[in-house]
Parts: sequence; C-alpha cells; structure tokens
Amino acid sequence: MQAFVRNGNILGDLFLPERDRANGVGIVWCPGLPNTPTAEDMSSPLSNAGFTVLQARYPGSWQSYGKFGPSSSIEGAIQGLELLSKGSTIDLSTEEIVEWSVNRLVLVGNSYGGAVAACALAVSDLADSAVLFCPLLEPAQQNAELTEPESDLTTLLSYLKRCQENVFRHIDENEWNEFLVGSSLLNPPSHISKLVNRKMLLIHGKEDDTIRSYHTERFYNSLIAESNDVKAQLLVVDGVGHGKNNYVLRLGIIGSTGY
Repeated sequence: MQAFVRNGNILGDLFLPERDRANGVGIVWCPGLPNTPTAEDMSSPLSNAGFTVLQARYPGSWQSYGKFGPSSSIEGAIQGLELLSKGSTIDLSTEEIVEWSVNRLVLVGNSYGGAVAACALAVSDLADSAVLFCPLLEPAQQNAELTEPESDLTTLLSYLKRCQENVFRHIDENEWNEFLVGSSLLNPPSHISKLVNRKMLLIHGKEDDTIRSYHTERFYNSLIAESNDVKAQLLVVDGVGHGKNNYVLRLGIIGSTGY
C-alpha cells in the first residue's frame, strides 16, 4: 500500500507492507542531491520485504514546505521519524486514515543524505540506527587529496539554483557556505562524541570517485579513537562506485542485518 502523507513541513510517499509480512522496522529515506521525489528501487522492494518506508521530500524541495538547506534537511529527517513513530496518519490523496506498527526506526541515507542521516541520528533519540551509503561525511575535506579528485561541492549550489530553482527553494547561501567549510549543523565529524555509541552501518564502494571511500574510513577511525565500545560497522566494497549501481547491494544488506 502507498499513501501520500505530511508531517510539519515534509510531504512524501509512505510505503506500507502487507500486515502479515511487516517486520516492525520503519525506514526514513534520506536521498542525495539532486534527487527525484521517490527512489523506486528503495520503495516497493523494501516494503515488499516487510519494511515500512517513508520517502519524504526535504523541506523546501519538491512538494514540501519551508526552505531547503543543510539544517532544514536534518529537521526533515527528524519529522520523518516523528511521523513513523505515530503509527497512523491521514492519506492526503484519499483523506482516509492509514495505520502501521513499527518497533524500530532506521535512517537510511545516500551521499548528501548519508550526512543528513548521520546528523539526525546524533541529535535525535527517535532513530535506533542508521545505514549510510557512500555518505558525504567530510564536506570540508572534499577534494583535499589532489591525487584523488572527486566531485566539486562548490558547484552544487549554483547548479541547484540554475537548473532546479523551483525544486530546491529559498536556499540561504551563507548557510550553504558554512556547510561546505564544515561549520554547519550538517557536519558529521562535529557529532562524533554523540555518534560513538549509536548503531551505524557505513558502506562505501572502493570505486567511488564522487566521494572517495577514505572519508568514510577516516570517519570510522575517528569513532574508534573516541571509544572502545563503538557500535558502528564499516563495509568497503570492491568494484562498487557511487549512485544507482549500489541499489541491489543496499537491499541485500539492509534486509540481512540488524540495522
């Protein structure tokens, strides 16, 4: 079953499993940039496997209200968690009540969404864990290694404004620049002390040249340096790059772990 739902500023699609297949796990999907309203291979396939999946648009993007930006993206993820924790809402398309039952909430993020998921996990107790795929964990260190070039984040804002100004709206340029230098709320390294005891699965492809895997490895090592009781796990995968070619791998991993 699929419903169109709202909580606060966020609107999105809620994919509900059949009751006899529901596994009690709710997933809030945090996409990368730019994005589409739904990632089809992360919606029905996961709900068919028993997961309750919310694919909400970040505030200020697509049908959602408010303004788009790093901090509001985190707020949107938390609003998604709040919605799933309620167990019922109104389907805006039919005006009927839809209900579900979850006992565990997981943030799942890709690329930019990986940073959103990590930071939302750090500042909210609603999520039990997070799964991060090729995450943008060190925005201030992007392209720091000259011998391993990767995507230039400084061009992303101009692209969003030039090509998708009606999709990602009211972006604060000063806040965006703070994000790029690692001084915004959306900066996972600044949350290390809060994340060290949170359950996370970090997955990165060795062939990723959009965001190099060494960022994720370094982030994981920072967690280990902080505590001997780290709950996170790291998986670096041979032959995998950045983006859609990871989806089959993602489905298998999410379904087979306790995350």
